[in-house]
Amino acid sequence: MKRMKLATLALVTVVLVASCKKDEKEVVSTTTVESKTILVNGASTGNFFLYSFENGQVLNSDSATNKWDFGIRFEKIIVNSNFSGPGTAKVQIVDGTFDAYTTAPENGYLVDSSATDLAVVGSQWYNYDPINRTFAPKAGKLFIFKSNSGRHIKMEMLTADPTDDNGNAVVPPTRPTKIKYTFRQAIQMNGARNF
Repeated sequence: MKRMKLATLALVTVVLVASCKKDEKEVVSTTTVESKTILVNGASTGNFFLYSFENGQVLNSDSATNKWDFGIRFEKIIVNSNFSGPGTAKVQIVDGTFDAYTTAPENGYLVDSSATDLAVVGSQWYNYDPINRTFAPKAGKLFIFKSNSGRHIKMEMLTADPTDDNGNAVVPPTRPTKIKYTFRQAIQMNGARNF
C-alpha cells in the first residue's frame, strides 16, 4: 500500500512538471503600441514618403527594396507589393476602434494592382472639406497591414494637418507644402494575429 501511494505521488509530480513545462513553451503576445508623427509631401504629385513599421521611420532612399511597408503622398497611400513595390505588404481598411479591435483578419488583404487601382481608396478613410480644401481621417476606420516580414499591424490615422516645410501649420488660402500625419500603430511582434 505504501508503494502504491509513493507511485501515485511520483506520477502526479511528473504530470505537474510536464504541464508546467508545456505552459512555458506557449507563445506570449508581444504587441508594441506607439504614436508616430511624420511629415510627407503636401502635393498630389512627386515622391511618396515611404514608411517602415520595422524601423518606425520614413525610408525614402529604399524605394526599390522591401524595407518599407507603405508610402504616402498628400492623401494617397500605396502599399509595397505588386504594382507599387518589390515587397509583400498588404492592407485592408476595417471598421472599429483602435483599443477594441483585437484580432487581425486572416484574409481580405489587398495590394496595389495598378496606378489607378490601389489597395487604399481615399474616400474609405478620410473626409474632404471642399470649402477649406482640407481633409481629416474618419473616426472608426483602421488600417490592418500585413507587413513585408509577415507581422500584423493595426494603424489609426488621427490627424492630417496642412503645414509648411518645417511642420508649421498653414491655413487656406496658403497652400501646404507638407502634410503632418499623426497615427497610432500596434505591431504584433511574434507574427500572431492578436493585438
